[in-house]
Amino acid sequence: MDISANYTIALTPLIPFFSAIACGILVAFSLQDCLKREERKLKRIVLFYLSVAGIGWFVAFCYEFIPVLFVWMNIVCLISFILPAILFYRIVRYLTRLEKPENFSLLHYLLPGLLVVVMLIWCLCVPFSIQLELVTGKAQVFPVGYETFSCFFTVKPLLRVIFGLVYYLLAIRVLADYYKRATRKKRLVRKPAKWMLFLVSISLASLFSSVLPTFMPRSEFYTSTWTVMVALSIAAQHVLLSYHIIRRDYLLYIIPGKPHEPPKVTANWAEEPQVKPERRQHSGKLDRQRFEDFIHNEKPYLKPDYKITDLVDDLDVNRTALSAFVNRTYGMNFNRYLNRLRLKELERLRSLPENQGKSVGSLLSKIGYKDIRNYSRAAAAEREAKKQEGDTE
Repeated sequence: MDISANYTIALTPLIPFFSAIACGILVAFSLQDCLKREERKLKRIVLFYLSVAGIGWFVAFCYEFIPVLFVWMNIVCLISFILPAILFYRIVRYLTRLEKPENFSLLHYLLPGLLVVVMLIWCLCVPFSIQLELVTGKAQVFPVGYETFSCFFTVKPLLRVIFGLVYYLLAIRVLADYYKRATRKKRLVRKPAKWMLFLVSISLASLFSSVLPTFMPRSEFYTSTWTVMVALSIAAQHVLLSYHIIRRDYLLYIIPGKPHEPPKVTANWAEEPQVKPERRQHSGKLDRQRFEDFIHNEKPYLKPDYKITDLVDDLDVNRTALSAFVNRTYGMNFNRYLNRLRLKELERLRSLPENQGKSVGSLLSKIGYKDIRNYSRAAAAEREAKKQEGDTE
């Protein structure tokens, strides 16, 4: 084999490897710039996805150039061939959950876990030299007496295809379902974000890299133009996904209200009727489950300047309906409800071992109070309200 072919074989798997490493570093740095806890969780999933995908391509490099290291990393190879499709499906589900809590079952990881356990136990029972012979021989000849193990040892590309087909089809179904739900809204002003649809499309290229060896000699696999195109496509997927996640371009659809037009200025304003600005029409539905999920997950009461108008925007509901809902459901107005949550958070913080002996004032900034005066006023109001409730009973 000439030198140019060797360079091609070496560089092809390293293209997506280095793209995954570079994008993973950028996503890791952006973890310090998260506005919400859910954003941090999404970035961690993306970081895990990039890490596993990068390791998979590094292992492919080792298969050609460092067979001994590949044998030691055989279990890692199996994981890195199966998990990316599952993690990509999870990312798509996370981006299309419509502000609902993530409902991703851990059962998706059950079968990969079982395969890893079987592979680990079986490899411990087979001599290292036999496994190395399989790698150096490029799975062309199976050692006598180890035919069944050899078949299982070399089945990883096929497993990658199977898991990829299943989970990429599931991702496409999730997007299609999300599209149907979104198009039912009358105020849809933009179709699905093109970057998301393009991301799913080029992700299918990763399957092609596993199917190729079936249709061409292994000696031509890494030098094939198609394989290089697949590697470049996957690198583009890493860059595209990381770029939009860091930019917080999550929404597949934008459904804003009608823009308000500024009033016209005339020479004689008395001749022109005063036009009231159009009131925003909120489309969000309010129920106790959604309300409490948002309060529990986002903890907006920890923000010092958080007001009911902020909650109106967060939940996309009518202010009057929201105020009536809080009064009817919890028997108090919004301000008291907010203060009660903050006071409960203070009790929780004071009960932690690391906060024993600390003054109340040192914890106020963590529960949404600007200073001791605001806290004292809220605590006194809560005591008075409880006292009145006791007297009425």
